[in-house]
Amino acid sequence: MKYAVLSDIHANYEALVAVLKKAEELGAKAYVFCGDLVGYGPDPERCTQLVMQMKNFFGVMGNHDYALFHKDALSWFSDYAKISLRYTLKNISNSSLEYIKKFPTSFQGIHFAAVHGSFFNPFRDYLLTVDQFIYNLPLWKGPLCFIGHSHIPFVMSFDKKPKISVFMGKDVTIKMQPNVRYMINPGSIGQPRDSNNLASFGLVDTKANTFRLVRVGYDIVAVQRRMRSCGLPELLYDRLRRGT
Repeated sequence: MKYAVLSDIHANYEALVAVLKKAEELGAKAYVFCGDLVGYGPDPERCTQLVMQMKNFFGVMGNHDYALFHKDALSWFSDYAKISLRYTLKNISNSSLEYIKKFPTSFQGIHFAAVHGSFFNPFRDYLLTVDQFIYNLPLWKGPLCFIGHSHIPFVMSFDKKPKISVFMGKDVTIKMQPNVRYMINPGSIGQPRDSNNLASFGLVDTKANTFRLVRVGYDIVAVQRRMRSCGLPELLYDRLRRGT
C-alpha cells in the first residue's frame, strides 16, 4: 500500500490541493498528517473542510492548532504568528474548530508513530539534531516515526549508530532497510523553509519499503495576493516566494 505523509499545511489551500492531486496520481490510499493545519495562511476554513472530507486520513496536533484552544501558547509565538492566529480564529467555523480539537497530541501505532515536534515537547521542540533523535528513540516504538514543525525535510536513521540525511530542495527516494529505525520529516506543504518554494510531502510504499520525498508546484502568486488582501503580514507571504 502507498500512503502520503503530510505536514504543516498552514492554511495554504492551493498548495494542499496540488499535493493531494499529486498524491492521488502516485497511488496514495491513506494519509498521515504531522500537524499545523492552520496558521500563517489565508484559508483555514477551506483547508479544514477539505481535510474533513478525506477518507483514510489521520492527523496529530501542531502548535498552531493547539494555540487555537490554549491562549497561554501565545507566549511561544512571534508577533507575525500571533496576527495569523487572530485571523484564523475570525475565519474558521465551529465545526472546523471541533474537528481540529480532536487531533491527538501524538500517536503510537503498530506500523508508525507520529508527533509534531518531539515526544518530549510536541508543540515547542524543533527536532533537528542527531542528539535529539537519540533522546527521542526510547519514547516511540517500531520502525517509523513521522514529525513536522521545522518545515525542513530530512530522514534520520538508527542501526548501529545514528545517521541524518537532510534533503534541501530535493525530490529523492530512499530504500528503508529492515531492523533500522527511521524518523522522517516530509517538509511543509504550506510554507517550505528549505530554500525551495515547492510544496513538500512524503510517500511511503509499504510493498517496496521505500520513502519518497515529493515536491509539487502551485500558484504561489495567487496565494500571496490573497494573503495581502486578507491583511496578513508581508513577511508571511514573501517567504512563500523564497521558500525560507
